[in-house]
Amino acid sequence: MKIRILLVDDDRGILATVTKFLESCGYEVFAFESGQAAMKEISNIKPNIAIIDMRMPEISGMDLLSEIKKYDPNIYVIMITAYGTVDSIIEALRRRVDDFLLKPFKIQDLESALLRAQRYIELREENLRLKRELEFIKEYEIVGKSRALLDVLDKIRKIAPFDTTCVIYGETGTGKELVARAIHYNSPRKDAPFIAINMAALPEELIESELFGYRKGAYTGAYSDNPGLFKVAEGGTILLDEISEASPKLQAKLLRVLEYKVFTPLGGTREEKVDVRILAATNRDLRKLVNEGKFREDLFFRLNVTSIYIPPLRERLEDIEVLTHYFLSKFSKKYSKTIKLNSEVYEVFKTYRWPGNVRELEHIVEQIVINTEDGAEVSSEEVLKTLNLKEAGLNRRLKSLRELEKEYILEVLKSTNNDKRLAAEILGIDLSTLYRKLKQIEGEG
Repeated sequence: MKIRILLVDDDRGILATVTKFLESCGYEVFAFESGQAAMKEISNIKPNIAIIDMRMPEISGMDLLSEIKKYDPNIYVIMITAYGTVDSIIEALRRRVDDFLLKPFKIQDLESALLRAQRYIELREENLRLKRELEFIKEYEIVGKSRALLDVLDKIRKIAPFDTTCVIYGETGTGKELVARAIHYNSPRKDAPFIAINMAALPEELIESELFGYRKGAYTGAYSDNPGLFKVAEGGTILLDEISEASPKLQAKLLRVLEYKVFTPLGGTREEKVDVRILAATNRDLRKLVNEGKFREDLFFRLNVTSIYIPPLRERLEDIEVLTHYFLSKFSKKYSKTIKLNSEVYEVFKTYRWPGNVRELEHIVEQIVINTEDGAEVSSEEVLKTLNLKEAGLNRRLKSLRELEKEYILEVLKSTNNDKRLAAEILGIDLSTLYRKLKQIEGEG
């Protein structure tokens, strides 16, 4: 981003010299001899930094400072003055000046002030980014700090404003519907309906009637017209979850909706227009299904204009503790309890394979809160015993080098009938080193 600087000084010599220097540093400079002229153009310039003289005719630097901050409080203002009295500095601070340059100033002084301004701007941008991350977390429960998850959030922001199709890939329980909702609610369609339908949960004929609706008398039991979910979602977004399970007939109908924005209800004779954004989700490789002849290639290309891949929880271990804290807080509030988890619980969670991903972790934390007395601390042994995680697929916890060394030393001592000199020879260490290690082991209990 090229930084734009608003420079205001009634001294033409200073104005010309500073402008030349700033432009040589790569800044985009907009120079004015009066505050009034600067304020007329400020909305067009949209500066990041303003460098203004304190004493000027017509409008003073103090008044200009107030006007600039009123227009945009985030503009970083550097005040130039040869009259740096205590009263004037206090007044400038009250009006929220960010920095001072005392005349006569050196180029190095200006460079230092600009460096401070750039750091401020970068920090503010980072804070805004973090705030957006927290807003996503709060509203959509897309929680985590891993690079992989941040990449997902970044992709959501990039594609949400554009009315394009997207396939969301990920294993069961990774949060594909949460991502789809985040796309919808950050798009121009956010005030219209969001509807999700699981293609694998209903038989083919029922899915067709659910999506496209039917006319009265279309089949036995159709006693009245049903508009279908595409019509219900008019102007909004529809998520076709488990799109890989769509039958060839249904795939052909979906392709027509994507290409021409029309469909024919069951029992109907006329096509109906529809305006919806279509998102799809699947835990399977659609390209592979295309190669196997199980999914239409033309439908794949129409759906897969953009795509998002959500990694499984086992591939983003740094998110487990964050998610656990989040769900623990959520369910503690829901069940009016205060529950603590021993730090070892997080280590246990990190060794588990999580076949059900985030959804499974959420359910397990909820069970922990339900089954634990208010105010209690949950140990890793209690988690294993209560939830039977070993049978659920917990990997054997790998021992640390320190633990392995301790076990080996004690085993060698046992095999030598506690002959420390012989044990030291077998271990390949000095006798004094063995005594030191034994003292450490004794201290560890």
